[in-house]
Amino acid sequence: MSICAFIQEPENEYEEKFNIPVATDSFFKECWKPAIEELNLEWVNVFSVGLDMVKEDLPFVMKELTQIKEWAKTNLPKEKQEKIIERIELLEAELPNAFQREGAVVFIG
Repeated sequence: MSICAFIQEPENEYEEKFNIPVATDSFFKECWKPAIEELNLEWVNVFSVGLDMVKEDLPFVMKELTQIKEWAKTNLPKEKQEKIIERIELLEAELPNAFQREGAVVFIG
């Protein structure tokens, strides 16, 4: 299994193709979870069970992603650090684009 972000009930071709890989379940447990627990994060913590995210949630999720990225720089080995940072930067770049229409919901899980 893996965790990804996609738009629920897509209304156009862009939304149908919107899919951002986040992590495999094992990588999430191994590398994301320690950061989430140490930083006491709320939003990213539920990625493993699923989060229905609306536009108003975006600043909170983005803040936590930044915190994980910074944590990874000092707490993960280089190879894992690069992998998690690459995925976080992809989320940071693409998640805001998911909310082009009012009422869009992004599921991350």
